[in-house]
Amino acid sequence: MIQVPPIQKDKILPLPHFPAAYQCVIFRNWGLVPPERIARVLGTDRAVLEDSAAALGLPREPEVWGDWLGKGYITIIHYNWHLLSYEDLCVLLDWPMERLAFVLQEDDFLEVKLGGFKPAVPDCRYRPLTAEEAAETGRIREIVTELSEKLPPVTEKPFDFEPRFGLYGREPLILKDPRYEERFVYSYCALFGDVLADRALLDSSFPDALLEAYAALGITGVWIHIVLYNLVPYPFDEKLSRGWEARQEGMRYLTEKLAGWGLRLFLYFNEPRAMPMAFFEKNPELLGMANSEGTLGTLCVSRPEVQAYLRDSAAMLAGNVPLLGGIFTITASENMTNCYSHVADGRRTACPRCRAMTHVESFALVNRLVYEGISSVSTTIRVIAWTWGWQGGCAREVIGMLPKEISVMNVSEQAVTKTIGGTQTSVLDYSISVEGPGEYALRNWRDAHESGHKAYAKIQADNTWEMAAVPYIPVFEQIYRHARRLTEAGESRPDGLMLSWSLGGYPSASLKLLAAFYEKGDSVPELKEIYGKMFPGADVDTLAEAIHAFSEAFAEYPFHLGSVYQGPQEHAPANLLYERPTGFSATMTGFPYDDIDGWRSIFPLETYMAQLKKLSDRWHEGLWRLESLYGETEDARLEELWDCAEICDCHFRSMYLQCLFVAIRDNRAGAHDMTMAEILREEEEISMRVAAVQARNATIGYEASNHYFYYRNVLIEKAISCRYLAGRAGLREGGV
Repeated sequence: MIQVPPIQKDKILPLPHFPAAYQCVIFRNWGLVPPERIARVLGTDRAVLEDSAAALGLPREPEVWGDWLGKGYITIIHYNWHLLSYEDLCVLLDWPMERLAFVLQEDDFLEVKLGGFKPAVPDCRYRPLTAEEAAETGRIREIVTELSEKLPPVTEKPFDFEPRFGLYGREPLILKDPRYEERFVYSYCALFGDVLADRALLDSSFPDALLEAYAALGITGVWIHIVLYNLVPYPFDEKLSRGWEARQEGMRYLTEKLAGWGLRLFLYFNEPRAMPMAFFEKNPELLGMANSEGTLGTLCVSRPEVQAYLRDSAAMLAGNVPLLGGIFTITASENMTNCYSHVADGRRTACPRCRAMTHVESFALVNRLVYEGISSVSTTIRVIAWTWGWQGGCAREVIGMLPKEISVMNVSEQAVTKTIGGTQTSVLDYSISVEGPGEYALRNWRDAHESGHKAYAKIQADNTWEMAAVPYIPVFEQIYRHARRLTEAGESRPDGLMLSWSLGGYPSASLKLLAAFYEKGDSVPELKEIYGKMFPGADVDTLAEAIHAFSEAFAEYPFHLGSVYQGPQEHAPANLLYERPTGFSATMTGFPYDDIDGWRSIFPLETYMAQLKKLSDRWHEGLWRLESLYGETEDARLEELWDCAEICDCHFRSMYLQCLFVAIRDNRAGAHDMTMAEILREEEEISMRVAAVQARNATIGYEASNHYFYYRNVLIEKAISCRYLAGRAGLREGGV
């Protein structure tokens, strides 16, 4: 019933820096996937494959660094999306097509991140090279050999995070009078998909070392994505629930494991999930409204059997998993759920039954059904209604219709406005550069309190899509100001904190900073005092100067929802440059391509580029100030701080350089002080700087819902591509 994205045969991405397409397949998968599978995809044997790899400068016997097939499959899919067909992807991953389809749909909008369609692919079958291609391959071998010899050896393998988790303490943080009743995050290394059915995956997603670190940092819980019909018997099609008993058992196991560290489990409840239209051929009475494409339909929550499904399922989970900490709901997300979930504010749904309701009544109904199910069994499991997606002024009305036992959560920085380079922007999802809390959140929290509800703040403490390729962005002044304002919010002060979306769960210096605000009776400490606890023995004056420079730089970030989702910031060091426009549009945290207009979003091009240059230049000043501390220390915390700062420096500079490259290429740059050759040379240097840091720090480039944005081979491929482009006559002359 789950389908893969459609194929667009007219969309193919040029990859001319390899003479033959199959060489790109080898290069990107060497050391990630067993050679036998690569050989099957290419239609050749192991001996020929090894010869082809050696011709590219790769070792004949690939050294496998990390469990890529188990923990990095999204990275594999990403870097083969433009190379291999669905069938060949399944061979490479050793998956049935059904699993690939499920992962594309359910792994945090993966199919959206990949563009929502499958591009056409080149012929990647092995063939002998021509003499000219063999000569070009020899040049590639020279580049790979040169760069590989310069790079340091890998001392921290991909996914080897656990040795780092205890950097900020291992003893549980005991609070006498907590200011916030809950402080929960997403596990830094949790896999998406069908994790609850596999105890080994649960243990790798929630390792004891990570849970120990969370307890030491004052965290009280972790949250996971769920799809409800996978966890309970689905009354409308039992085949979709196959294995629910094992998943409930896995959830019980996880809650017991967490309890050993004083932690609780929270579920992201985004229900009832829309179903393919074919589902409603057997269940026409359940159909609410179809999406605009006519491919999905909602399960109408006005139907008594759908209401019973939500209520009874919540009750079953509460009864069968008694250690469950809570459920937080989203009733208007990117996923289509209730009949108003994708209907603009002020309009009526197309559902003939739900038209009698309003947005307010529909959202309140879903939350009430979930609460009724939970409360019929448990008095300890929290139900939290997240206001995300409640458009216009309906939040106050929904809050007034909820049972008082339901807590109300709001994104702290939602609706905060800021003028950046003369352009006004605002926050919908979350941001660190645009600081919270904002008046919208404060008002909702105040309304919640006045109506007898508890209030929760959703914040991002470690990182955001502004920069997700580091475990934390060292802009502690922004984090400190945000935490202090929450503490001093008076009647609007939240009662609990959700500290991260899927990104932001690393047990970091930022979480150590926030822990200073968790004890209710304490006066708010000064930032330098907290620095002393974050980095004992460090020169806090020098540290403060560097962090101030980073924070001032980050304030220049050209933030907008479009720019942080479509921009090149996550993949920058590995994002390829193209001699001519590709015609591809940037995707949500997936493929930036060369879509400079998607990157800049609402900002005029000159403003976007000017802000990136300010960000990059000022960040580099901070890195220069931090260097004196880094050069003298053997403290792992300061070394990690340096790694995060240097990678941010590389990414921010690369963002600017790539914009400048595309603008010059397309004759849109105006006055500039760099040649194409200089841009390409610096882009190559940046990719190698990043590869060197990643060799010693496995957290670099990693984020739970995307796995690795890049790895050593694709960073070297970026350098190969830069050398190729540097040889093109049109680019040498400054344009095409």
